[in-house]
Amino acid sequence: MTRSFTNKRDWVSVTAAMGLIFIGAIHWNGCSVSDEPFSIVSMTLHDEALAGAHDVQLSGNIAYVPGKWNSLSVIDISNPAEPEILWFRNDSGIPDAETVLPVGDKLLLGTKDFLTLDVKDPSDPIILKKISDRPRIDKINGMVKVGNHVFAANKSRYVDLFDVSDMNNPILSGALEAKDRFSLSAPHDVDRYGDYILIVDPNGFAPPVGKLGLFKVMEQGRVLPVDEWQLVGRTEGKELIGANRVQVKGDYAIIGGSYTPAAREEAGVGFAHMAVVDISDPTNPTIVAEEPFYDYRGPNGLTIAGNVAFCAGGQTVAAYDISNPAKPVPLASQSFPIYREAGRTDNYHDLIYRDGHLYISAQSDNGFLILKVEDEKIRKLADEI
Repeated sequence: MTRSFTNKRDWVSVTAAMGLIFIGAIHWNGCSVSDEPFSIVSMTLHDEALAGAHDVQLSGNIAYVPGKWNSLSVIDISNPAEPEILWFRNDSGIPDAETVLPVGDKLLLGTKDFLTLDVKDPSDPIILKKISDRPRIDKINGMVKVGNHVFAANKSRYVDLFDVSDMNNPILSGALEAKDRFSLSAPHDVDRYGDYILIVDPNGFAPPVGKLGLFKVMEQGRVLPVDEWQLVGRTEGKELIGANRVQVKGDYAIIGGSYTPAAREEAGVGFAHMAVVDISDPTNPTIVAEEPFYDYRGPNGLTIAGNVAFCAGGQTVAAYDISNPAKPVPLASQSFPIYREAGRTDNYHDLIYRDGHLYISAQSDNGFLILKVEDEKIRKLADEI
């Protein structure tokens, strides 16, 4: 189903009035933060437009939110207190939409297929091309653009390479089989480090370990053909169980991992974690730090802004000072209301920061949450370049 909206009564929006409602803010000892480091600006709920909201990316005043239950929303966020759904689609033509990557007036959409959309008119996106090639393309969960290429992590054991030199007509250049060759069974996210890409594997979101692999994929600025990629380094450990998101800061990989309390008990750890891996020597990536994330499940989502790593999972958002990534310092953690009662264990799924606000996909709520970062220290660190 594709639909454009003409007025905001077509969806449910829980706005700034909800800002006074929250369940239990958690703060770490020794942190100088506000009593309520985050406040709710708005919560938009829609069972079709935001079905299984999974990722969120911004371009100008537009938020793109894909959802696992075959949905994609285009949301006007020019007024964060009253976000407006401009357009959405919900049907089998975009199966299991999990990640988006805006590039100018185009939008790359990762589903069980790889799609390019023209979003010059955000209220009327047009699909320009869909590439299908299962299992080489399937359940794309993370993407990074490097020059005229896009690397995509495919949860069905592949890492895909797309040539997007012509954004109207992208081409699948190749796909690396990662499970049998490199024991990375379900690549979940990808980021770049120089001539390398990093791939995280949650390894079933269960003990004993999660995994990180570094592949050399470039030579003197040129992307190599897939059959020339080399796995040069890897690490694994209980700190990486459930590794779902990875972002590079300097010579470090920041990783968010989601796993259940039962899995944590089996692994012998008390909480989920944000982990840090030193990748300065790509042949010898080393886990150097971990910090707990206090929620039933998470963190699924991770974004780096300035010198802050924001994490989200379950019903909780947390912030960590990563001015020195090898020694992250917890800043604040705060939990928020459950808007829907059934099956709420895997809710906040991804997030992004801009101009003092966090934009969060709420998978189990079928929602889109906007928070204001109230704490001045966190905002200052996040706005540092």
